[in-house]
This record gives sequence, C-alpha cells and structure tokens, in this order.
Amino acid sequence: MKPKVGKTAPQATREEDRYLVPIVAKTIDLLDCFSGENEAMNLKEIIERTGLPHTTAYRILHTLVSRDYLTQNGRLYRINKLRRRLKFAFANLSTQISLAVEIEHSLRKATSASGIDLTVWDNDRNANKAIQNGEEMAARKVDLAIEFQLFEHVAPIIGDIFARAHIPVISVVNPHHGSLYVGVDNYRAGFSAGLALAEYAVRHWHRKIDALLLLESPPAGRTVQSRLIGAWRGLESKLGTLPHESVNHLDSGGNKETARAAVRNFLRKQSAKKISIAAINDETAIGAAEACMEAPDGRNIAIVGHGGSSEMCDLVAAPKSPCIGTVSFHPELYGPELVAFALRVLRGSSASPAHYISHEFLAKDWLMSRSKVG
Repeated sequence: MKPKVGKTAPQATREEDRYLVPIVAKTIDLLDCFSGENEAMNLKEIIERTGLPHTTAYRILHTLVSRDYLTQNGRLYRINKLRRRLKFAFANLSTQISLAVEIEHSLRKATSASGIDLTVWDNDRNANKAIQNGEEMAARKVDLAIEFQLFEHVAPIIGDIFARAHIPVISVVNPHHGSLYVGVDNYRAGFSAGLALAEYAVRHWHRKIDALLLLESPPAGRTVQSRLIGAWRGLESKLGTLPHESVNHLDSGGNKETARAAVRNFLRKQSAKKISIAAINDETAIGAAEACMEAPDGRNIAIVGHGGSSEMCDLVAAPKSPCIGTVSFHPELYGPELVAFALRVLRGSSASPAHYISHEFLAKDWLMSRSKVG
C-alpha cells in the first residue's frame, strides 16, 4: 500500500503561503494518490493514502466524477482517460478484402471526427502476423485495441497480450472468445441467407433442392461458422428437413481460390442439378460463382454470401450470375458504433460484452434495380 501523500511529500500550509488554496491542494493530493489510469480504488483506500477526512474526500471525489476527471463504477474510482487525447489501435484483417477496407475507412472517419488518434496494422490474414501486431500494439501503450482477424486458435494468445498490458480489446466481425465484440449476430445473419435460398427454391424449383453446399472455414471458429448453421436452419424452416446425404460440408479456406477449387471438384463428381450454396463470406461466394460459371449447362445454382462487399454486390447484380444475394454487414456503421461503444468501455460504464450491428439481406432484384439507376 502506498504511504499517505502528506507523510512522504509535505506541502506548504495556508499559514506558510497566503496564496495557497487548501481545497485545490487536497484535490491534487487525491488525484496524485492514483498510481495510474488503470488503478481502481474505493473511498476507504483513498482516505488511507491521502489522510483526508472522510467527508472532504467524498466531496472531492463527487466533484471530480461530476466534472469527468474521475470515473466511478460502483464503489470504485479511476482516473478518466478521456480527459486527454485517446490512442486507438486497429489490426485489420487484410488490405485485399473489400469488407475490411470499408470497415477501416469508416473507423478512420469516426475516430478523426471524435478527436481520437488511430494507428492501423495489417494482419494480412496471417495468424503469426496477427500475434506480432498485437505485441506491437501493446508496446505502444494504446488506450484500446480493435482486432479483426480470422484464426480462432490465436485469439487467446492475442487476448492475453492485451490483458497483461491492461488494454481493453474489441473484436469485430469474427468474435474472439473472452473479448468484447462489435459486429453482426452471425447466426441470425446466416438464418436470413437461408431464408433467401429457401424462397428461391420455392419460386424457381418447386421447393426441390438436390444438394446444399455449406462453404465452411474451420479456422475461423464456431461463432463464425454459426452463419452456416443459421443458413441451414433458415432454409429448413421453410422447406422442411433436408435428407442427410444432400447436405455437403466443404472447406472453403475462407478465400476465393480454395472455394473455387472445392466447388469445382464437387461439381465434377456430383450429378445434382438444383444446388443451393451458402458461403461463409463474400470471398468464398465469389469463388463458388466462378466455379459454377465454368460448369456445363444444365445446373440450377443459387449462391448467397455474407458481408455485402461492393465486389459481391456487383456480382449479384449481374443478370447471368448464380449469386442471388448477400447479407450486408453495413461496414459504414462500424466506425461510429465502434467509437461509441469503446468510449462507454473506457468510461467504465456498464456495457454488454457484445454490441450487434444490424445486418440486411441484399437480394438480386434490388441490386439489379439499383445498378440500373446508378
């Protein structure tokens, strides 16, 4: 425990210095008793460190909280980081992925408008790079870290890096277990995609589906994979339970090239004519579409993606594309909603561990009409 401020650093009294304002001196003593921004103390601990009378300490604390120099959470007080210019760090998934680029643009705009310094790292879709970036971010002693990375198995490592540095971390799009989260509800987003596949089958295939392809990405983890569970459930909610043998789980690698190869291989080996494809993200949906457009005529294929990237929207709007829609994650909303959520966290306000951003299914007809207007 720290010694009392008055015992280690005796200050001039009013009798010794007629210009001294005692209550201001006591207020500074109280602020100085905190060892840093991350330390939290209750009233009793503050009194023990400062030697201030109970009533005086309480009134100063109340005033400092009301003027935002301290934050209060229950009985604990902390120095308010928001009294200075904040430093945020963002490790983005990749500069080569449309959704990630759009989220970064939104975040840069929102932090600039809020007077927050933002430094950006590129995880380059690489697990080791994500760990290295986390270490660099922690070394910068940023106030808050934002993580967009793909691999579930390195999430605990990255989380531990920030925990040891006492830096709160928010994961986006792909949730990290144990972290705060800002992004869509992955299961419900998938469910909406499944409903769209079912409605397409009702309108065009007399409710008949020969094969359902789920383009998975196992390294992304169970929460992201829940998009495909949602798609499966959404489809069956309208069409009834599919025969077990008609549901196919393909490892898409989470990227265009692997998805293209996996779907091409499926089409080469299978004779199914009416095929519904739920892709874990827009990239894999685009890869699947490329494979399907290479296949011989006679196949009826409907593909849905997740993300709502501009590249995917353009493909959906193409009349001959097998893509019938994508679930938009509204990347333009991430910046302002991330900043608002992060500030609540740093103030010590009670915040839920997850803040869901709205999602929306963008159907082919709508995107085609928008394309014509454009």
